Amino acid sequence: MRRPMPTLLVRYGEIGLKSASVRRRFEHALVEDIKRRHAMARTACVISSTRGRIYVDSDDWRRSCELLSKTFGIVSFSPVEKVGSNISDLTKGVLAYAEPLLARGTTFAIRSRRTGTHTYTSQTLAKELGSRILERYGNMGIRVALDEPELEISVEVRDREAFLFSSILPGPGGMPLGTQGKALCIVENEAGLASTWLMMKRGCTAMISARDESLVEPLRTWCPDPKLVAPESDMFSLANKHSCIGISLSWRLQEISEKGAPKGELPVFYPLVGMSDEEVSKLLERIRG
Repeated sequence: MRRPMPTLLVRYGEIGLKSASVRRRFEHALVEDIKRRHAMARTACVISSTRGRIYVDSDDWRRSCELLSKTFGIVSFSPVEKVGSNISDLTKGVLAYAEPLLARGTTFAIRSRRTGTHTYTSQTLAKELGSRILERYGNMGIRVALDEPELEISVEVRDREAFLFSSILPGPGGMPLGTQGKALCIVENEAGLASTWLMMKRGCTAMISARDESLVEPLRTWCPDPKLVAPESDMFSLANKHSCIGISLSWRLQEISEKGAPKGELPVFYPLVGMSDEEVSKLLERIRG
């Protein structure tokens, strides 16, 4: 019997540190960005959320994984299976979930955490579920290894539901796009591509000025509809024209020392200022990947 397509449990980081009203606004922005990306990819999805988590159910969960891995504001996500949070449902669900993952001699561990009021603690839950797995599949020579297991089964209990998963996939982190205002990003070379990506990661809507638009193409997987503006000789005038809060340049210390900081009425940001050539190269590899 085929398992149903998994739900994707999405985790975010910095948003959760904000005040309640700001957090709600940022969560809404992240949800809307996820919806927009799925719509542009022609992948139907349903999104729900609780405090600290967003859940994505789609017609193509693998395509959704690709989209989420390049959505700013997402720290990580996991394909999960949902079960009830009572011990009976959890036990039945974990045993079924573990069966196809276990091979002869596998070492494993149960990692559990919970939110809400339950009849068990996270520690007792992990111990109980681990014991049930050993009891059911012990003839396969499996054993518990809490330090470096070959298989980790995570159980996240949230009120009346529990989520089972065995993998955590990374997102880019940062803040949701559009939550930190507009910035004029000057892209004159590949370094400009990297500095623009970093501004996007901080939640800025990038108004991109690039004489060679081909330089911007790698950003489309991170921001499907980048905002391009025609270059002008006066970047401060151009930034004001598009209601930007500042300007982003790819300059590093040597360039700033040689050219001098631009003078104008808006702040100028240098996202790459403390990065080495090697670090910029690795960042460009990630952007193109």
